[in-house]
Amino acid sequence: MHPNYKNKRINNHMESKNQIFSIIEPKNELKKSIISKIRALEIKKTINKIVFSSVVSLISVASTVIFIINIIKDAYQSGLSEYLSLLFSDGKLIVTYWQTYVMSVIESLPIIPIAIAVFSILIFVWSLNKSLENLKTTKFVLSKIS
Repeated sequence: MHPNYKNKRINNHMESKNQIFSIIEPKNELKKSIISKIRALEIKKTINKIVFSSVVSLISVASTVIFIINIIKDAYQSGLSEYLSLLFSDGKLIVTYWQTYVMSVIESLPIIPIAIAVFSILIFVWSLNKSLENLKTTKFVLSKIS
């Protein structure tokens, strides 16, 4: 068999498929109905995304506030405020024993609540970013409808 024969056969097959599919076209009302359903589903999907990312934003803001309150409470309980007040009252002592002072401040820091608060802030920024992206998508989808 000649190699060009195979290529011609494939091309003929593809042309016949294209002819079949070009002949079959849905009625105008059905086409409009399908397109409107697809657009409605796109809008519903983007609205669900907006709602989800907004809820995540609100939860992360609330948790951030709670963790910041816990950080302040833990800082007072651990004596961090006393170390910081020493910074403003006796500068010579801090300059002399700065290494001990820095280690004492680090030991009294509530590291875990600070880390959780920072993580919560990152989640807030991410979810806010997603909300804004979804709002842009929704505006784009709505502009296609009109």
